[in-house]
Amino acid sequence: MSRVRVRIKERGYTLLEMLLVLILISGAGFVLLVKLPIHFEQQHLDLASTQLLEEIRDVRQAALAENNWYAMKFYYQPGDHHYQIFRQGTRVKDVYLKDGIEFIGAPGDKDGKITFNAAGRSVGTTITLTNSSGERKSVVVAPVGMRIREK
Repeated sequence: MSRVRVRIKERGYTLLEMLLVLILISGAGFVLLVKLPIHFEQQHLDLASTQLLEEIRDVRQAALAENNWYAMKFYYQPGDHHYQIFRQGTRVKDVYLKDGIEFIGAPGDKDGKITFNAAGRSVGTTITLTNSSGERKSVVVAPVGMRIREK
């Protein structure tokens, strides 16, 4: 009788398989590291600043288009940082800043308002936002030419 030799399958992975798995895991980790935001506070500040800039531009454009006056009132007490948009005295919208984002100083005039008349004109002002890390971003409403920009 011939002996049937039963070969027991060896267990384990080859070096090539292990290297391939390590390369795939490190590649996925690199992609996550690049895609995931690390500086959340800076991104919240950038988002709040851009949103404020767009809101001011939209309010100015609406005042011009509708031949009405619009106002933005800023609330900057501790724990309550938000602004409201008014169309001829009627509140249209409330916008609350994310936690950690605050106004610095008193935006607008002495009452904390920016008013756009039917010609789209307003008093110039600078609205400065800050985050809990102390980083700052400003939105400038220029009195001459009514240019509105981020700084």
